[in-house]
Amino acid sequence: MLAVPGAAPALPVLAVPGAAPALPVLAVPGAASALPVLGAPGAASASLALAAPGSSTSAGSAGSPGWAGAWATSPQREAGPTFAQQTLRLLVHPTIGGSSVRLRLSNAFGAADVTFGAVGVSRAVASGSAELVAGTSRPVTFRGRGSVTVKAGATAVSDPVALSVAYGQDLAVDLYVTAGGDAAAITGHDAAQGTQFVGAGNQAGAPAAAFTGYINSWFWLDGVDVRPGRAVRGSIVALGDSITDGAYTTWNGNDRWTDVLASRLGGAYGVLNQGIGGNQVLTDRTDCCGAGTSIAALKRERADVREQTGVRYLILADGINDIGYNAAAADLIAGLRTIAQRAHASGIRVIGATITPYGCESGCFGPEQEAVRQEVNAWVRTTRSLDGVADFDAAIRDPENQAQVLPAYQADHLHPNIAGQRAMAESIDLHLFN
Repeated sequence: MLAVPGAAPALPVLAVPGAAPALPVLAVPGAASALPVLGAPGAASASLALAAPGSSTSAGSAGSPGWAGAWATSPQREAGPTFAQQTLRLLVHPTIGGSSVRLRLSNAFGAADVTFGAVGVSRAVASGSAELVAGTSRPVTFRGRGSVTVKAGATAVSDPVALSVAYGQDLAVDLYVTAGGDAAAITGHDAAQGTQFVGAGNQAGAPAAAFTGYINSWFWLDGVDVRPGRAVRGSIVALGDSITDGAYTTWNGNDRWTDVLASRLGGAYGVLNQGIGGNQVLTDRTDCCGAGTSIAALKRERADVREQTGVRYLILADGINDIGYNAAAADLIAGLRTIAQRAHASGIRVIGATITPYGCESGCFGPEQEAVRQEVNAWVRTTRSLDGVADFDAAIRDPENQAQVLPAYQADHLHPNIAGQRAMAESIDLHLFN
């Protein structure tokens, strides 16, 4: 989440009021401890030393013809949990539909190569359920092979999978981890805001009963692309912090502001959520957000924005944590301008989001920090470095005290609740995406 000096104590990473109780990190009875290198019976292994994120040869780049990003999350370095001879069933909520899908796996932060002995994708019955829609399970291959080793620091993109998906239809991705899942560091994303599942052994495509463990994060899966219909125009990336990542949204509810925006767009654009709790524009974070890192937006924007599949727009919604750690307005503006310039150079239009309030009687932004917020917001609203404005500040501030979030929109003094997230999404002028 966010951890601002002098603020209320940091919130537990996945203990959201009104949500399901935090699930145990891992509870898989009978999981084997041995780690054979490959475990897909009868399947050859593709050992992919693909380009690290940010390389010009990355297969998941914006220039991939015929594909559009339907779902994505930002990878983080995770110190735990670990997985050995286990299958993860990860649920994702695509924001556009298509006639076929492909998966992107990231080992960007892994301390060792990771091998998946089998990978599968299916339509899921619902968010928060390990049940699969009958007849939809498909094996996933990489260069024609049923297992894949992704080198440390690299990514791998699957072959196309003949599975159609409709806008908003949940998908279940199964990853059978046979080696490298117990490394000192692995790649994941802390805040999935929904239940993910773990089963002992190779359970790719297996019934829900095979999954007896639960986790609260996504691991290794960082993107799902689709072959879209003609009505789909591309993808929009939202780059931000825990407010974008969905803190305090409904558990398994898919009601972040990015989800609401996708609904308003009606499947015309994929909306790719690249929020990370605690994120700053200027500085890496290792002091919050569970076991994961929060790499500065200036460092991660290449992989998380410019190399997303089919990206045409960026909503730049970051900076509140920089202010919390006393960044100067000039430095923060310079960082935001640099990200916008890099996006423009790649043909991406940039929508600047104003920074929302963080005021309260004590422990929130002081007068100097509020002055920085106002200066940065004035720049966002007036600069020619951006192509449009999403005025999140105006959407959720209290008209009687503009340094605070309207009480009806507060989950806490910093994070908007579900109504606040919706108000943010509904404040965006859809004509910006022409």
